[in-house]
Amino acid sequence: MASTSNGNFSNFFSSNMTQIPMDEKIRIALQFNNLSQSTKQTLTKVYCALAIGILTATVGVLFSMFIYRPGFLMTLLLVIGSAILFATTPRTQDYETQVKRFALFNLVTFVTGMSSSGLIELYMDINSSIVLNAFMATCGIFISFTLFSLLTDKRLYIFIGSSLASLSIGIFVLALTRLFGGYSEPLDQLFILAILASSVMFVIFDTQIMVHRIENLGEKDVLFHAFILFYDFVDLFRVILKILAKKENNENNNRSRR
Repeated sequence: MASTSNGNFSNFFSSNMTQIPMDEKIRIALQFNNLSQSTKQTLTKVYCALAIGILTATVGVLFSMFIYRPGFLMTLLLVIGSAILFATTPRTQDYETQVKRFALFNLVTFVTGMSSSGLIELYMDINSSIVLNAFMATCGIFISFTLFSLLTDKRLYIFIGSSLASLSIGIFVLALTRLFGGYSEPLDQLFILAILASSVMFVIFDTQIMVHRIENLGEKDVLFHAFILFYDFVDLFRVILKILAKKENNENNNRSRR
C-alpha cells in the first residue's frame, strides 16, 4: 500500500504543519497520499455509484408514496430476490455484464427505497422535518467516518470486527431484556445507542475492508463495494430516523403535560 511516512493524520498535526493555514492542511489531507492512484480512482467510482444508488432509492420512496405501493410480502420478495440476483450475477468485466449488473444494482436500491416508504411516512406524520434532518445527519456522519477510515494508515478492521461481534452479542442481550423484562426508558435508550454505535462501526469496518481488498487483493468490483456501503448508509439512516422521532415524541409528551 502506498503510504507517507507517518500517514495523513499524523502529518496533519505534525510540527512542520503548524504554520500552514487550516484550509491548506485540509487540502493536503484530502489528497489521500496514503492510497495508491489506482485505489483512489476505484474509490471515486465506488462513491459515484453509491450516490446514484441513494438517488435511486429516493425515487423508490417517492414512487411507493405517490404512485404505487406493493404489499409487504411482495416488497420483501422484491428486495431479497433483487439482492440475490445482483450478488449471484458473474462479476466479469465485459460491457454487457456490467450494464446488467448496474441495472440490477439500481433495482436493488429502488426496491429498498420502496420498502422504506412506510417507515418514512410514519415519521413524517410526527414531524415532516424529521426525515430531512435524519438524511442530513446520516450524510454528515457517514462522510465523517468514511474520511476517517480513508485518511488513516492504520487498518482498524481487525479490532473493529471483534468489537462488532461483542457489541452484537450485547445488542442481542438487550433485545431479550426489553422483550421479557418490560419497557424501561434507560434500557431503551441504551439499546438505540448500541445500534447507532454498531451502524457507525460497520461504516468504518466495511470502508477499511473495501480499501484492503482494492489495495492488496485487487478486488475492484465497483458495484459490489457500492452495494455494501449502500446498506450501511440505509441502516444508519433508519437508526437516526428512529432516534429523532423518539426525541420529537418525548418533546411532544412533555409539552402536553404542561
